[in-house]
Amino acid sequence: MSDNSEEQTAAPEEGGGEETTLEFNLRLDGDGRTIYDPAAKEAAAPSKSNDGEEPDAKKAKLDDNTSPPQPPSLDYSSKTIMTNLAHLSEDATTAKQLDELLFDCEITDSGLLPRTFWMSANTDKQQPRSYLEKMALEVFHHHVPSGFIMIQKHQERNGRYSMHANDDGDGEDDMAKSGISFHWDKDEDFRLLTGGSLYIHPHISTVTYLTDLGAPTMVLSKRVDPMSGAYVTDADDDGSMSNVDGLVSFPKQGKHLSFDGRYLHAAPSDLLRDGLFEEQCKFDRPDGIDMKEMKVLERRHRRVSFLVNVWLNYHPYNVHPFPETMISNLSKMDLLGDVRLFDKCDEAKKSGESVTLKLKGEGKIQCEEGSVDEAHANVVTKNWPMGNCSNDCIDVPMPVDLMKSRNAGDDVKLIWRGEDIKLSGTSS
Repeated sequence: MSDNSEEQTAAPEEGGGEETTLEFNLRLDGDGRTIYDPAAKEAAAPSKSNDGEEPDAKKAKLDDNTSPPQPPSLDYSSKTIMTNLAHLSEDATTAKQLDELLFDCEITDSGLLPRTFWMSANTDKQQPRSYLEKMALEVFHHHVPSGFIMIQKHQERNGRYSMHANDDGDGEDDMAKSGISFHWDKDEDFRLLTGGSLYIHPHISTVTYLTDLGAPTMVLSKRVDPMSGAYVTDADDDGSMSNVDGLVSFPKQGKHLSFDGRYLHAAPSDLLRDGLFEEQCKFDRPDGIDMKEMKVLERRHRRVSFLVNVWLNYHPYNVHPFPETMISNLSKMDLLGDVRLFDKCDEAKKSGESVTLKLKGEGKIQCEEGSVDEAHANVVTKNWPMGNCSNDCIDVPMPVDLMKSRNAGDDVKLIWRGEDIKLSGTSS
């Protein structure tokens, strides 16, 4: 399959005052996922038009009758596995490697840089230049069979400059304490360009935790209509609302989470036990330590995760590779030598306890798998804001006491009745 990642940006003619519009060749299957269209020269590549028309989101086509060559073994389920990054910091040498990796993430988190960077899996066009780019490729190839060549990667910010180890007491309600709001991964610039209602998602979203700290990632099988942004309500064959599946993944160094890129997710800090965030941020500050050493200690006490969104047959609009002028500041590809992230991953290495719960009516939970202490069976309806500067909210019945009893690396799988989760509004 050819690389469809080239992008052409339309610009007004010199000296001309005509309006310029962009036209995207885009094809979606019946599930709202991007598919390969051999008739289109470039997937999502804008072309110039000066006819004065506004960009038309409806030019994107949903095709229910097409069976394109999708990856035969792509797994969209929400799941976690431990990578070999879990072994970093076991001795002085690997601890230094982890510190360098955390420093790389800090560099990419600079407020002078974009929030997201592009990495093509077609190494004929873009060779990895740093360990972070090599890591992104490994994540891609772990999830996608050979022959598909799109990828996007970015480091999780949790709000720029917010997840620091020291609480300076300035009273700001930053994401370090309030968490990450519920949202869908999508081509955000394209959504805004088309009026705010067109949602193009990655095929798979992933989170690789580099520290054990901070809020868990919560994934819900709630979606939006890709053409309108309206919340989707799934129904079973008998017409009743389908159950909603969820996964709450607590951070653990080296743990890798993947899920359907169309799914709603967040990192709600109020699922942590009271005072845990502040407790995690505390560390000894030896006398005589210099500023460089202090920075190393602070990086170890942040919630740091590496996000890779897997895109197929699509290049998100206005997303570019990490700047060449700054690449020399990042660790080289041989940072960890021959260590590969997913060696022996078929052993399904786990880092903590896994519990599966079914939330029933009247605030009751039923344990499907694992064990639940009766003292942790209380269900509380949580009201969380949606992201993207929206006034919408989501109400979710949660076994909060159980969540607050979890340890780093634990997973909690949840099943709700469809009517028990309520989204307000019509779009994110």
